[in-house]
Amino acid sequence: MKITTQISLDDVLDNFERLWTIVHMKDGRILNLYIVDVDDEFQRNDEEDESELKAIVYNTTGSNSYGNGIAFDDIDSIELDPDKN
Repeated sequence: MKITTQISLDDVLDNFERLWTIVHMKDGRILNLYIVDVDDEFQRNDEEDESELKAIVYNTTGSNSYGNGIAFDDIDSIELDPDKN
């Protein structure tokens, strides 16, 4: 799934929640992540005057209880990892 400004949080949740994914970043990195949730109030640096962004909440352990965030702005595309699902 290509991540664009038209993609909603629900689109990502419906397709990838609690599943292992391959995330292609705009900077060229490819990450293997377990998507736990999405966030519409994500801030890269948690500063008071910082804009809130849409983001995935992920981890690399497969836990359903915690995660870090990556803004949609930094993601090119997400696909299911066929080797782990």
